Amino acid sequence: MLKAIHCDPHEHNFKRVTSLEEVRQIKKDPSSIFWLDLENPAEHDLAKIGEEFQLHPLAIEDASHEHQRPKVEEYEQFYFVVFYTANQQEKTNHLAINELDMFLGKNYLITVHEKPMPELDEVEQRWTRNVKQLEWGIGVLLYSLLDTIVDRYFPIVDALVDQAEDLEDRMFMGARDNTAFTLELIELKKHFLALRRIATPERDVLNVLTNRDNPLFDERVLIYFRDVYDHITRLADTVDLYRDQLSTAMDANLSIVSNELNKVMRTLTVASIILMADALIAGIYGMNFENIPELHLKYGYFGALIVMALLSIALALGFKRMKWL
Repeated sequence: MLKAIHCDPHEHNFKRVTSLEEVRQIKKDPSSIFWLDLENPAEHDLAKIGEEFQLHPLAIEDASHEHQRPKVEEYEQFYFVVFYTANQQEKTNHLAINELDMFLGKNYLITVHEKPMPELDEVEQRWTRNVKQLEWGIGVLLYSLLDTIVDRYFPIVDALVDQAEDLEDRMFMGARDNTAFTLELIELKKHFLALRRIATPERDVLNVLTNRDNPLFDERVLIYFRDVYDHITRLADTVDLYRDQLSTAMDANLSIVSNELNKVMRTLTVASIILMADALIAGIYGMNFENIPELHLKYGYFGALIVMALLSIALALGFKRMKWL
C-alpha cells in the first residue's frame, strides 16, 4: 500500500499523491518536500522505488528483511535509518515491537514497514501543523516522526515500572503464588529487555543525527534532534535501572523461596527425628527375644507409650528452643 504527501514549503500547502508517476514529477522539483509511506510492499515495488530514487541495493535489501538492528547508515545521496515502534495491548499485556525503515534524502522521506502503524497518522498531523518550520526542510518531518515514536515509549515504560513496583510490594508482603509470581517477574523482565534492545541503539542513531555535520538538515533542526536524544537517553537509563532492579528482585525472590523451602525441610527434619526416637523404643520392644523383662510387666505397654510421649515432648521443646519449630 502506497501513501504519499507532497508539501510546498513556500505555499505552505499539502497535497496527497496517489501514484508513483506523480512522485516522479514532484521529485524533479528540489524545493518540494514529500513523504512516501510503503506498507507491506512487494519486493518488485520496493525495487522499483529503489531504482527511481537511486537507492543502494544493500539498503533496499535491509528494508526488505525485518529484524534489523536500529542503526543509521550514510550513503552518497541519502541516509538509511532503522527505528522501532512499541505498543502495549492493555488486555493481553502483550508488547508489540515493529520495525520502521527510513530512506532520508535532501527533499524526501521514504518509510517502509510491514504492519500498520498508528504513529504515522499522528506524524502527519504534526507535520501539517508545523507550517512555520516547513522551510527548514526534511528535518522537520524526520523530527516529527522520531519524536512521536519516542514519546510513545514513555507510557509503556511507566506502566512497566508500576508493574515492577507492584511485584516488589507483593514479594515482600508475602501475598503471592510462587509459580505465578515468578512467571510474571520473568515476563516483565523480558519486556524491559526488549525495550533496552531498541532504546540503546536508537540513542546512538540520534547521537549521529545530532552531532554529525549533516548536509540534509537545516542547523535550526538540530536542537530538536537533541531534545529527542535527551528523551531516549532518559528512557534508556530508566529501562536499565529497572531491568537491574528486576534482576535483584528475582534474586531476592529466589532467596525467599529457598528460605521457605528450608523452613519446610527443617520442620520435616524435626518430625522425622521425633518419630525416629519413638520408633527406636517401639523397635526395641518389638524384637522377638524371650528375655525382655518389660514385656511381662502388667502396665509395660502404657509405660512405653508414656516414655514415647515424654521423649517426643522433650525433643519438641528442645527444637523449639533452638527455633527449629
